[in-house]
Amino acid sequence: MLTGPEERLLTALASVEVDRNLRRDFPPALSLPALAIELGVVRSALHVPAAALESKGLIQSIKSNVIGATRRRTVLLLTKKGLELANDMGVVHVNGQSAPAVFGRLSDIEALQSMLSESGIVTLTGLPGIGKTTLARAVKYGLEKESRRFGWCTANAATDLNLIMKSWTKISFNESPELSASRLEEDFIYVLDEAQEIHRRHAESIKSMIQNASHATILVITRTPSIFSTIPSAVRYPLEGVDIEAASKIAPHLEKKRATEIAFALGGHPLAIEMWREGDDLPTPETPIAEFVTSTVLSRLSTSSVQGLDKLSLEPFPIRRNHSLSHQTVDDLDEAAILKWGESGFEAHHLIRNVHSAAMDEMTRDSIHSNLAAHWSDIQGHEARAFEMHHRIASGQSLDLELANVVSEESESAIAATLLSDALEREDRDDLRILAANVAISRGETNAARKIASDIEEGPDRWKIDLECARMSGDDNECSTIEKLLLDRLPDSERASILVRGAIAMHDDRLPGPLDPELAIRLIKRLDQTEDISSEMSSSLMASRLILRYIVASGSSDVIQAASLRSSIVQILGEDHPRLEEIDLKITLRPWNDIAESRLSESIQGTTGRYSRLKKIHWGLDLSSPEMPQWLINAHDAEFKIEENKYRPEHRRIDAFAWYWSGAIHPDDRIRLWAEATRRLRAAGCVKAASELLDEIHTEIRSRRR
Repeated sequence: MLTGPEERLLTALASVEVDRNLRRDFPPALSLPALAIELGVVRSALHVPAAALESKGLIQSIKSNVIGATRRRTVLLLTKKGLELANDMGVVHVNGQSAPAVFGRLSDIEALQSMLSESGIVTLTGLPGIGKTTLARAVKYGLEKESRRFGWCTANAATDLNLIMKSWTKISFNESPELSASRLEEDFIYVLDEAQEIHRRHAESIKSMIQNASHATILVITRTPSIFSTIPSAVRYPLEGVDIEAASKIAPHLEKKRATEIAFALGGHPLAIEMWREGDDLPTPETPIAEFVTSTVLSRLSTSSVQGLDKLSLEPFPIRRNHSLSHQTVDDLDEAAILKWGESGFEAHHLIRNVHSAAMDEMTRDSIHSNLAAHWSDIQGHEARAFEMHHRIASGQSLDLELANVVSEESESAIAATLLSDALEREDRDDLRILAANVAISRGETNAARKIASDIEEGPDRWKIDLECARMSGDDNECSTIEKLLLDRLPDSERASILVRGAIAMHDDRLPGPLDPELAIRLIKRLDQTEDISSEMSSSLMASRLILRYIVASGSSDVIQAASLRSSIVQILGEDHPRLEEIDLKITLRPWNDIAESRLSESIQGTTGRYSRLKKIHWGLDLSSPEMPQWLINAHDAEFKIEENKYRPEHRRIDAFAWYWSGAIHPDDRIRLWAEATRRLRAAGCVKAASELLDEIHTEIRSRRR
């Protein structure tokens, strides 16, 4: 007969697929940290049931290599006897889900399931470590057995609206809270866990999305105080400690009477109960959890472990081994059940982190931040730059604009937006505002960009931001007004940039097909305005200007001018430049024939990068339409299934047209796919193309009604 903890551990081990003939490089899921995460307990709570199972000959504990780990770790393996028992119990399953370990929460499970049976917003609140996530997982497990479907997102400081929607709906694209809310389906339950970790830079848009999703069922799990704990329309469910009778099951390493005493003293706080060890002082019922953590749990740590925890408690995101802590410190903190492991690395359990960091005085905190900034500056990679930027801001140092630019260009845009928001709270600087506004524009957040820019002094820097926002909004009158202001005030080199970029935007804001002759004329007239100032252009800008002229000339079959323009482009870029190769390919695909098709196939096969491949596939679909070859359709379908979290304007536009071409390829699902394409085109600043496509959608709807 197995105890509850023994059965749950056996079940967790049985659910992991492993080659039992291979005795090296085992899956991480068999290691103690991963098993603790799976079962929702601290690592030390596994020692007693693991020892019991091993004494019964059901499992074997060995030191072995673990995939992705830098050192040998303890892994637990089912023996032949254990595997047979698991089979008899019917718990062996691959990629399956076992019921979470929950004690003393039956009434909470029933109450929360009842609340989630209807549409609406529910906020589950409580202290860190009280068991909010464990309870939610138990509710999810029960409702999934009733065929309810879930979307789940665990938030952190880098979580934005886009990431939540990607986790919930598998669709990744920045758009308004209202549009995001409209995507949520009535038969799903959407869970946002650790909502209090979301940065204020992104919190308002996420809160707005939730409030606009009145048709959906949403569970927000958060500590208080939090912006999400006070959503007016939400039904609140505050979670208290567990029933005292459940204490012995929560802490199987303790004798039942002792476990009951500890549970009573700690108010039924599950994590605190699990952390108590024989030899610790017995807390009184009046002892606050924070005091218990400080005086009891943290007092066991060595000096070096405390110093490691000092650093870890101030890191903004989970870190990887060997980045800011030694291997020994990580192992010591892990042994003390301080660490919380996840896919992106490890961090201190939030209860521990919050208590420990709150106990630091400002001078100590600034000193640690300063030391961490210096530490991360010596590590290569964009992740390290984001950590460095965070610590320089937090330590009160003036932010180097070069570092801010690197983070904005190389890090995930949500992280860049978060850090720039923090920087602007510390420093009143227009250069940081300009950078923050441009990051917002790159994310499609025109309202946020306008708000940031409103504090920039009136002048060209602000007008440039306003111009980009106007373009993305499709406001031609505003664009014209702002452009005139800029062209009257800017030096020649910057005037040229405004004119050329505007021409490129005009060219790109259209549906596939031949270039409209009237649009071609407008483009050339606009580019002609740069003739007198061409000497002031950068080589890159000059090349962009000539390439656009080359495209227009080739489209109008002006062979002589096209050849002359190409020679000029070669002089600037060189014969083998990728931009020139791309344009040459696009032009030589006309007329579409077997030779063109073969050349395109060869080019696509030799192209790396999803967006570069998609761009060429789209050219082929456009030129071969309506008789598109099957291999090209298959190639597009394969690339279309891949989602990337990119925010460069060109990437957003290509993604939008990927949805367009999917609709063109698959007529049965055309209306849905094209509706998505219109949303993405608007977000990419292609407002005219979106309007044209909307007209085509209405035409499609009318044709189906006949």
